[in-house]
Amino acid sequence: MRGLRWIFILLFMMITLVPFVWLILASFKTNQELFSAPFALPDKWMIENYKTVLTSHPIPRYFLNSIFIAMISTLIGVVLATLVSYAFMYSFKFKAGWLLIITFGIFIPTNAFIVPYYFIVNWLGFYDTLLGVALVYAGVSLPLSILIVKTYMDSIQKEILEASFIDGASVHRTFISVILPISYPGMTTASIFLMITAWNELLFASLLTQSEGTRTLQVAIRFFLSTFSANYPVAFAAMVIAVIPTIVIYSLLSEKIIGGLTAGAVK
Repeated sequence: MRGLRWIFILLFMMITLVPFVWLILASFKTNQELFSAPFALPDKWMIENYKTVLTSHPIPRYFLNSIFIAMISTLIGVVLATLVSYAFMYSFKFKAGWLLIITFGIFIPTNAFIVPYYFIVNWLGFYDTLLGVALVYAGVSLPLSILIVKTYMDSIQKEILEASFIDGASVHRTFISVILPISYPGMTTASIFLMITAWNELLFASLLTQSEGTRTLQVAIRFFLSTFSANYPVAFAAMVIAVIPTIVIYSLLSEKIIGGLTAGAVK
């Protein structure tokens, strides 16, 4: 049984790691070498590909744009998810119906929101702005954020709320002084998921921006592959630069993600 488990783990590692290793190796090749020997090691390691990425386009500016959008959308999403999850700790009319609507929002394909979000953002005057993209990301990820934070808050004993009210605390004071500090692991887990999702998103970033000043890192990668010229190794180098932050974040905070998702079950 243990042997089968290790075989499954090794197969899973190969499926996930081999494409990433190939991407890294391909980013150090020339275009000709990539097509002539796609699975061989580079004859000459082309560090110039990464220099081209950083000099041919204002990649640092795109990098900062992606960071800004990821942070703002995560902040808005987590704040709203925390407030909604706290409200669901109480009984109110149509509670089950609202919860069903929020849960249903997770299963709606993101592509279904393209036209409505475009018209709403344009009507509000946020088209081609970083804030407009951040608001859309927060809205799209809100159902999942609520589900994560609510699942953790459901593990909090109701006696804590009752004790707070007996001590004379109001609903708002109970939220700020009691529930919020306890819900930190769930909020952290939701923040990580939202930040990684916002960082890797391409569809809405392409739809809602058009100027170079609002371009994100994911959108910028497209411009290394045009109709008349395609420098794939340089595009792969840009992809590696874009992927590294998410790998670092997940590697450093993986324990918090697992802890936040399983804390409710443990309690």
